[in-house]
Amino acid sequence: MSDENLLLKEGKTKKILRIEEKPGFVVIQNKNDITKNDDSSQTQVMDNKAVHATTTTCAVFSLLKEAGISVAFEKQISETEFIAPECKMIPLEVIIRRYAVGSYLKRFPNLEKQKNETPHRFHKLVFELFLKTTGKKIVDMQGNYRGETTVEDPFIVNPYEEKWVLYEPKQPSWIKTANTGIELNKNDFLPKGVTVEKIEELTRKTFLVLESAWTKLGCRLIDFKIEFGINQEGKLLVSDVIDNDSWRLRTNKWEELSKQLFRDNVEMATIANKYAVVANLVNRFNIPKQTIVLWRGSPSDQFPKIPEIAGIEKTEITISGHKSPSSCLAKLEEILSSFPEGGVIVTVVGMSNGLGPILATRTSWPVIAVPATAKEKPHDVWSSLETPSNVPMAVILSAKNAILSSLNILAQTNPVAYMYRQYALEELDK
Repeated sequence: MSDENLLLKEGKTKKILRIEEKPGFVVIQNKNDITKNDDSSQTQVMDNKAVHATTTTCAVFSLLKEAGISVAFEKQISETEFIAPECKMIPLEVIIRRYAVGSYLKRFPNLEKQKNETPHRFHKLVFELFLKTTGKKIVDMQGNYRGETTVEDPFIVNPYEEKWVLYEPKQPSWIKTANTGIELNKNDFLPKGVTVEKIEELTRKTFLVLESAWTKLGCRLIDFKIEFGINQEGKLLVSDVIDNDSWRLRTNKWEELSKQLFRDNVEMATIANKYAVVANLVNRFNIPKQTIVLWRGSPSDQFPKIPEIAGIEKTEITISGHKSPSSCLAKLEEILSSFPEGGVIVTVVGMSNGLGPILATRTSWPVIAVPATAKEKPHDVWSSLETPSNVPMAVILSAKNAILSSLNILAQTNPVAYMYRQYALEELDK
């Protein structure tokens, strides 16, 4: 699709074209240009960059969409193009950091490490907002000119407050010198109904899904920069692109794979090779098909609730381990063959628990026993706690915690389960 009459907008690395036969949707067409430092004179052309960028973005958006995150993505239509819902972009660069690197160290130089040391890791992801400018000009959501800054994309130091003050992004945080002296009204830069808190939640969840997906492939997602827009129905979407320009990505041995190589003036052939590696790796992103088995010995035992998480099915079984051991083992084999990518078994059993130990000796899946009557009859717990050798069964009194523990286990391979659990854990650290 190359008809320039369809061109809506052209940026440094992509074009946006309207689709005459599909109103409300656009084509995102990537270019081979690679940029740095907001300096057009430093832009270079990389062989196949458009292909790598499109492959990476489409794989990322497909994963996020499957994970239940709202993204501006419909489908890929060529090696360098994909269709997306047309969005009105929010003039913000949204950044999440797992490690203290890059410009963050300009603001917090006290966290800088020696060259051979591991960067400081944040238990709770650091969320930051920067105001998008062009030629240092500030333009709000309605297209109104609001002044100029001394640098491109200044840091918003107080994004939750009604009045925004812009700061130099590369000066120590204790130097409280405003970038422009201009106070901006937050609501002029956010669509109606969209809050900073909602943007933050979606950004955190997006990062956590991708962090887990990359961890499975032996890589570390250091940080990323994304953008948001609203579609014609006013829905907030992760928009634009998420490709190898959008993040810092390193191997587990801290070898750089992303655009930072270009900023560091590495030769172009090496950079192009790393982009190709990343584009190949994202094709391995997946959400495994797994299950949490809720197994009770009697209908009188109550099943705990399981949240709906992509890739994790709920399997409910009622068979007594004492009364029907052969039926239990036959059912276990059926489950194991149905879910080759694994699962967790939670047994909810009142009184004597023969079910959990029987299952724990027949599968390498984790088995977690919940003694259903332990609160009323504390001695019932001993049939779960005192098991013979080679019966590796865990015991958790709280059914809710047993489910959370199951999700923690599955989170090691399921990026959506990881997002669900890690987001909740980090929210405890307010």
